[in-house]
Amino acid sequence: MIAKQVSDALRKEGILSKETSSKLKEYEKLQMGNVLDFCIEQGMVPSSKLISLLQESHSLQVVDLNQVKIYPEVIKKLPSSICLEHLVVPFQEDDAYIYVAMARPENTELIAYMKKALKKNIAVYLANQRDIKQTLEEAFNNSAEDSKKTITELIQRACRANNNPETMAQEAPIISLLNQMLIFGIKSEASDMHIEPREDSVSVRFRMDGMLHQFFTLPRELLAPIIARTKILAQLRIDEHMRPQDGRFSFNESGYKVAIRLSIIPTLHGQKASLRFLDTDNEQLSLNTLGLRKSNREALVKTLGLSSGMVIVTGPTGSGKTTTLYSLVKAIDRQQVNISTIEDPIEYHLNGANQMQVNPHVNLNFANGLRSILRQDPDIIMIGEIRDKETATIAINAAMTGHLVLTSLHTNSAAAAIPRLLDMGVEPYLVASTLKTIIGQRLVRSICDSCKTEFTTNSLPKEYVEKYSAKSQPTVAKGKGCPECLDTGYFGRTGVFEILNVDEDIHDLIISRAHTSAIEKSAKDKNMKTMHEDGIIKVLNKQTTLEEIIRVTK
Repeated sequence: MIAKQVSDALRKEGILSKETSSKLKEYEKLQMGNVLDFCIEQGMVPSSKLISLLQESHSLQVVDLNQVKIYPEVIKKLPSSICLEHLVVPFQEDDAYIYVAMARPENTELIAYMKKALKKNIAVYLANQRDIKQTLEEAFNNSAEDSKKTITELIQRACRANNNPETMAQEAPIISLLNQMLIFGIKSEASDMHIEPREDSVSVRFRMDGMLHQFFTLPRELLAPIIARTKILAQLRIDEHMRPQDGRFSFNESGYKVAIRLSIIPTLHGQKASLRFLDTDNEQLSLNTLGLRKSNREALVKTLGLSSGMVIVTGPTGSGKTTTLYSLVKAIDRQQVNISTIEDPIEYHLNGANQMQVNPHVNLNFANGLRSILRQDPDIIMIGEIRDKETATIAINAAMTGHLVLTSLHTNSAAAAIPRLLDMGVEPYLVASTLKTIIGQRLVRSICDSCKTEFTTNSLPKEYVEKYSAKSQPTVAKGKGCPECLDTGYFGRTGVFEILNVDEDIHDLIISRAHTSAIEKSAKDKNMKTMHEDGIIKVLNKQTTLEEIIRVTK
């Protein structure tokens, strides 16, 4: 093995200890990478010196793919599935040779196959595995169609393996197939990937902009090894097939880095896996990117300047409540205040905030976590969700005693959050005294800029047209469908909002346990725009479509 040969050479140079040499062999055995990746990760020696040492001490040809000219037409002389499965890059050729970079140049069977398939002698070089993956990604996956073609080839290759599922899960065909499906989801900006067993096949669907789309169908025999591979990544039990399992792992391939939350459940036809992509890079999170109108942004910033009280974000699952909560926290000057959160799960990492993960195994729920946070001298507390009376009562009391509390509730409108708290058993006078602002929201798909087309219409509600448009038949837009948006006509999402500020009138309505409709009427009389109205404004601004607003808000 290359690992043994190289480790012996490095040990002679005094660079590699016996213990580190054992780690290197295990690293290569598990197909985590090659010797270059290992030594660079361990910080043992600069890559340039390592390459020089390997060439001198072991006559091993090494190439830095970042420093040589790579010819795309040469790379594509091999099928993408072969290149991705075996991590091989044909990068140059002359009359006598094709020059090939490999992660594992000891693979003599692959070298023999290439010599026969390409009908030329093969000059083999060792290369950094990460550079190989990046080069292949640029060569074969420039578009969604390229990615789908590559994955289809990998499915066909994976079907030729005949080992047991646990063995297949640790072999290149299944590893490459799952990696490429994850990369496809990340590149397509999907929020989830679902691997779903059917009676005679396996459906792979991605949730994009809130809608599920099926892109791949796998043969039934690939279900067990694919599920086993996800379990290995999340360090779950491979031999457990009848109980639900939850886990998490970091995915970092070909320049794509994301945290993934994994849920596996047993179903009638086998185990189903749901993978949620959690982009921990929150640099884009801000009140300016949510879709809030300027007046609403300014009102929220003013509320965030308060020293106490409660702000609630409402909406169903998948309506963007967590993103809004994080954006509210990011809008606060975190250098001047102590911010603590209790979440389930932690979806983004917030610099300057103390984040706590709910853990039922040690009885750390929202209520108990909140009690502990209150002993940590917090100024601002973010509670991922209020689910019960106990958490609601502690949160309300915290808001009364000099803390600004940010949280979420599952309700259909902003006004409905008030009776929900009362139904939980919180006293009306406590709700009225602490509640400052309620944000109701939904997510709607944005029109794809690459295929946007404009047209006039008379289908919008007349009262809104008269109020917000200078024309009786305003110009709106829709997407025709293109490769950029995978022919959906939409790309990305934006929020539609209603912001309910608790003034004296609403304070009195809360005390009297008024119906939701009375609270909402009072807010609308004070110029609160409902989510539906906010959506119509976005239709008139050519950001989304009327069909999308009706689908989401009605």
